[in-house]
Amino acid sequence: MNKHLTLLALSAMYLSMVAAPRRVHTIGDSTMSDYKPAATPKRGWGMYLQAFFNPDSVTVNNRGKSGASTRTFYTTDNLWPSVKTQMHEGDYLIIQFAHNDEKCKGEDVYEQNARLRAEGKDTLTDMRGTEPNTTYKEFLRTYIREAREKGVTPILMSPICRVYFKDGKINAEGRHDLTPSNGPTTNKNYVRCMREVAQEMSVPFLDMTERSREFFEQQGKEYCMTHYFNCGDKTHTSAEGGMVVASLAYELMINSPELAEMHPWLVFPSKEQYAVYARGIEESGKKAAFAAKGTPFSETLQPTNLSNLETLKQAYMPTGGLWPAGEIDEVANRYIEYSIAAEKKKGLVIESISVPVKAKGGAGMNIHINYGFGETFKGVTTIYENTALKKNKKELIELDQPILVPAGETLHIRILPWYDSNGQPQKGKRLEVGELRVKGKRLL
Repeated sequence: MNKHLTLLALSAMYLSMVAAPRRVHTIGDSTMSDYKPAATPKRGWGMYLQAFFNPDSVTVNNRGKSGASTRTFYTTDNLWPSVKTQMHEGDYLIIQFAHNDEKCKGEDVYEQNARLRAEGKDTLTDMRGTEPNTTYKEFLRTYIREAREKGVTPILMSPICRVYFKDGKINAEGRHDLTPSNGPTTNKNYVRCMREVAQEMSVPFLDMTERSREFFEQQGKEYCMTHYFNCGDKTHTSAEGGMVVASLAYELMINSPELAEMHPWLVFPSKEQYAVYARGIEESGKKAAFAAKGTPFSETLQPTNLSNLETLKQAYMPTGGLWPAGEIDEVANRYIEYSIAAEKKKGLVIESISVPVKAKGGAGMNIHINYGFGETFKGVTTIYENTALKKNKKELIELDQPILVPAGETLHIRILPWYDSNGQPQKGKRLEVGELRVKGKRLL
């Protein structure tokens, strides 16, 4: 009897494993990542990809991260290592990076810093930049190798275009080609380098850069900026833009002979299905009330950690006082951090966060407010974004999105500033931050 029960149990376990949907994991930057609808109008295309797969066959695990490059996604504790724990044999991994790898104009930040130190100059604090022929390629190879070690099929997908129009066409920089037009003709084309890695390692390559270029040029600059990129910049898509790019991803996959195994799982939703799926995403951002009983509290938190920032009269600026050129998104290792811990046996709920901020010296200051848990900042979530703080005007940020802090966990809240320098490094720009106050309940 016991033998028969054991066989039945093993058979049931096997059938459940076979029937379980496999996963398509996506790793990349802010153009792919998830966003809370209540925090920002931005939507990453990865938020909509599930709509193009039969949910009984495939679950999309969107792990794109705002501000990530191939280097920082790999080296940040709670990113690539946690994706690897979620991957299983038979899964797929879509890899799409370049926007933040370009931070040093096609140079590697470590090599650039070595030159600056040799010249006695201040080094850069933004460590995302990779050189397309060397470090960018090597990080892509590393993701491919480590995915294959897990029995996962890697797919290289080139990044969506930035809508940098000139005379009705998207220019080279918008297509991620930083090859100088004069001087040495060194290849600084990230898309070309990704394609070369795909050929070298026999990996499917989906050219989203070219496909999005074709599509955006057909629509025209004005239509794109009104409908697809109405988030205050030319890089991040709105809800409509995110859905469009996801549909282009479907098109590239269904037309790829190398991905024939995936084709039976792919579906193209009707307009009605699409509308329901999109509405579900938007409604997920509505505030959820916690009904848990507890003792109310209100605390003013002091900064517990500064990373790559220095202070001047309660204002913050990058170490060395210089905001780098070309920043379009948060810099994950530049932040002001606040912490609050739950008791070992009792959790707590943060019901509201408030903090006054002021941009001093210029109108290009931007901020995110993120939270995460523990030393590795796991479960990172963006709960506030402002990409156009008004110059010299105090703004009170008030957030009412509840956060549950489990017993024994420490919640970390980070304010991440960056500056839209319009192509030039900037000095004398500062972010003033007042007292950060949290209110909530200590659970009974």
